[in-house]
Amino acid sequence: MTGSEFDLAFFQEKGFMRKQCPKCQRHFWSLGDWPTCGEPPCEEYTFIGNSPMNRKLELHEMREAYLGFFEENGHGRVKRYPIVARWRDDVFFTQASIYDFQPWVLNGVIEPPYNPLTISQTCVRFNDIDNVGKTGRHFTFFEMCAHHAFNKKDGKFIYFKDRTVELCHRFFTERLGTDPGKMRYIEEWWEGGGNAGPCVEVILDGVEVATLVFMMYRDTPDGRKPMDMTVVDTGYGLERMTWVSQGVSSAYEAVFGPVVDWLKGLANVEPDKTVLTEYSKVAGATNMKTAADVRRIRETTAERIGISYEELMKTISPLEDIYVICDHSRALMLMLNDGVVPSNV
Repeated sequence: MTGSEFDLAFFQEKGFMRKQCPKCQRHFWSLGDWPTCGEPPCEEYTFIGNSPMNRKLELHEMREAYLGFFEENGHGRVKRYPIVARWRDDVFFTQASIYDFQPWVLNGVIEPPYNPLTISQTCVRFNDIDNVGKTGRHFTFFEMCAHHAFNKKDGKFIYFKDRTVELCHRFFTERLGTDPGKMRYIEEWWEGGGNAGPCVEVILDGVEVATLVFMMYRDTPDGRKPMDMTVVDTGYGLERMTWVSQGVSSAYEAVFGPVVDWLKGLANVEPDKTVLTEYSKVAGATNMKTAADVRRIRETTAERIGISYEELMKTISPLEDIYVICDHSRALMLMLNDGVVPSNV
């Protein structure tokens, strides 16, 4: 992968500059004079208490803002697919919106319901389950907002890299009121489900709010080959966008607000907002893989705000449990609704 993959007319016309992050060494594009790529651990969250968006939205409002924007820009709205991916024999759960169209649409067997299309797909993933409740941003169940376009070599060209980035940029700046100078686009590579291609990670005030994938290759027994169809595969985190718009201490507070407040009352928990804010910033800038990582985050937070480790734990432990209850309950509710039956019953 070379920088030419991302030398887009949109970036050039709007005056974006390509830089290399001195911390992670990745290249990124921005309008502002940013020293780093902006993604943790290179930078901490800066939106908590100071949202970069001029609209404070609830989850359902953000979903409609997203889908409505892309409908207005020529996309057909598609209802979500089930969480159980019954149309596939290689996975059990739907983990991304592109799962809805693999393999049949991408292999050219059937046509997509619309082209281009937009969707908010319910997903479940369990690879980050140990981080739920601790980082402020991880869920087992989440919604992936997306817009997709399918370009056949022998058919109509819909759009690809330039239009994809343009639409993303316009959504955040025009619909959500974000300062264009705050947007950063990191050059990356993506692969999954037998397909691969260059991608752009969209960073806003320390959070990855979207990933824009340009599928161009497929895996074969003889190695990676160009696809007969190039595909725009985007993923926007609905919960994360809602969180950033509200600027609260964690995504759980933004998504589960009234439920979290009710559980706090039952548990007689009154967390200090300063503690929660600092903890979210430290946790968001750390890759938590082990118990030692969690311990280090807690010790760093306690040191930053000038309290003991034991005092910190009295505040965050019951709150983390409340967040886990909210996340797991929602995941179970949606999975059972879509026909998942637990084993041995």
